[in-house]
Amino acid sequence: MRLGKILFLGSIAVLSVLVVRSVWQRPEVKNFFDPQLVMDPLDLPANPTAGEEWDSAIAPAQAGNPGLSVRRLSQGAAAHPMDAAWPQAQAVCWARLGRFDSALSSLERCLAIAPLSPQATMLRRNSRIQHGLELATTGEPWKGRQLGEAVLQEFPDDSDAQFLVGYSRAMEGAIPLAEEILNEYTQRHPGSIPARAILAQCALRRGDAVRARIQVDLLEGLDPGSVQTTALLGQLVSLETRKPGASNRDLRVLCIETCPPSLESEVLDEAERAWNMLRLATGSSPTLPVSILIGTHSAAPHWAAATFDGQVHLPLEAAQNPALRTTILRHELTHAFLSSASGGRVPLWVNEGLAQYFQGERIKTLPGSATSGWLDSLPLRRSFLDLQEDQAELAYKYSLAVAQELMELHNSTALEAYLQRLREGREEPEAFRKSFGDDYAQLSERIRRRL
Repeated sequence: MRLGKILFLGSIAVLSVLVVRSVWQRPEVKNFFDPQLVMDPLDLPANPTAGEEWDSAIAPAQAGNPGLSVRRLSQGAAAHPMDAAWPQAQAVCWARLGRFDSALSSLERCLAIAPLSPQATMLRRNSRIQHGLELATTGEPWKGRQLGEAVLQEFPDDSDAQFLVGYSRAMEGAIPLAEEILNEYTQRHPGSIPARAILAQCALRRGDAVRARIQVDLLEGLDPGSVQTTALLGQLVSLETRKPGASNRDLRVLCIETCPPSLESEVLDEAERAWNMLRLATGSSPTLPVSILIGTHSAAPHWAAATFDGQVHLPLEAAQNPALRTTILRHELTHAFLSSASGGRVPLWVNEGLAQYFQGERIKTLPGSATSGWLDSLPLRRSFLDLQEDQAELAYKYSLAVAQELMELHNSTALEAYLQRLREGREEPEAFRKSFGDDYAQLSERIRRRL
């Protein structure tokens, strides 16, 4: 298979989900996300003027059947579109059923009628956190983070929302940012087992045995003998007993399989050249060392030649091929640079497009106009790993086409400014427009005209 088809990089976000979820979705830790969360108030609101219709609608919920009440309340809400009590009661019933997404939709309808009552405001807060944790666990951490951030806008000191944002960042693959948030969280809640477990996993992903040991030792005191503590301890011991490998202050190269004697040093030399090139191109470099593991295989589709999930996973056969090794290391390390420079906030199409661009790939022939829908869908995608190989090839081609257009129109200073604005917390569309002068739609339209 030609290099252009196999040199696809799995997104940080999805790989992080696969790694982290392996520990945190075990049955023993189903209540993992509930450090202080209390789902009160779940009392149904009063509606003294609604009469028998209201009483009939809420009676099933009072008797333990909120599902039937949802249906009756929906009919009542249609009949009384300016009475906010109906959708608020619906939201309570949805929350009792564990359907926090539906509870939030009902509260939005309530808000369209009148300002939320204090009870409804707290129900929205709790539903956002519960639904955010569900989303972060099931493959949509960016949506979970947005719900946590919405709570923090309303309640800036909300610890549960802070935890949700930190957890979501870890699941997105923004490891340094997740650690920053969760370290602050554990200063307020030093006994939080969930936060300690995430911090341990983040350190393991970075290959930092010292920081992982700190968190695992704390977990052994807080949660001795549990499944998650035992699993993390096993990963830590494996990391601590690895042979040294080859390293400098920025990079650590370790051969997991049996490798030729000089291979680690050869990979380190090539990675150093890629590092220096990317440092000039992006105007910064990762603040923490990046590990390159030779001979490992991460959970990625068969078409992914190598992956980055906080560490570079480089197959042995690729490491032994000098030309392939060079291209892959530039591609993979681009992700480490972009994640660090943007605070983990760079969009997927930028991440994948620039990774191909900096590996030296250039698109000379655009796909046909029948596939132009990819130009519109790229900003909305958070992963390419769920795609079939032919679809993934189109997604990567269009990501490269847009990134190439961007780099040919602007110099590296504009890219540096864009990444800095993301790191400072600017909204991505605003950061893009202020740095490059156009928005994504204008950039993609230039490409569409050439299809």
